[in-house]
Amino acid sequence: MSKRSLKMIIVILSILVVISGVMFYSQGANKDSTKFIQKDFKVKEESEAKSKVDVYGLGIGDYAPEFNLDNLEGEDIHLSDYQGKYLLLNFWATWCPPCRKEMPDLNQFHQKNKDEFVVVGVNIGEDKENVKKFMETGGYDYPILLDRDRQVAFLYRASVIPTSYFIDPEGRIQYIKRGMVTKDELEEIKEDLMNR
Repeated sequence: MSKRSLKMIIVILSILVVISGVMFYSQGANKDSTKFIQKDFKVKEESEAKSKVDVYGLGIGDYAPEFNLDNLEGEDIHLSDYQGKYLLLNFWATWCPPCRKEMPDLNQFHQKNKDEFVVVGVNIGEDKENVKKFMETGGYDYPILLDRDRQVAFLYRASVIPTSYFIDPEGRIQYIKRGMVTKDELEEIKEDLMNR
C-alpha cells in the first residue's frame, strides 16, 4: 500500500469519526429537547434561568413576546387579545408528521377547555388556503394564526416543530414543550397551572 493510499484512508476514517460524533451528540440533544422545562421561581438562580434562555431562546417566567398575525378568516389577532386566559401557543406545519399526530389531542383539549384554556396554532410559512383546507379536512376547530414569513417562529425560537408554549393569564411562559405533546401531558400541565 502506498503512502498516498494510507493518507487517504486516514483522512476518510477521521471524517467518519467526526460525523459519528456529531450524530451521537445531536441524538442526545434531541432527547433532552423534548422534555418539559419548568422553573420554580423561588429555587432557581438567575444564572440558571439565563442559561435556559441562551439554550432555548425564551425562558420559563419570561413574558411571551407580543406579536400580531392574521387568522384563517383574515382578522388581525394580537397575542395580547388572549391576556387574562391560559394559552397554549403551538407552532406547527401541515407537512410535519408529529404536528399532525398531536392535532387530534390538541383539538379535543381545545373543545373541552376553551372557556379557561385557549389553544392557538401558529402555522409556520404555509399558504392560507392550504392550511384552511387541512383544518377543515381534519375537523379541527381551534384558532389558527398564519406566520407566513416565519418571524414569530423566529421570535419564539421555535426551531423544532411542533413546539408548544404554555402561557399564564399574566402573559408569562410557564412551560415549553419541544416535540409532540400528548393528551396526558396536556392534562398534567393544565392541572399544574390551574392549581398554582
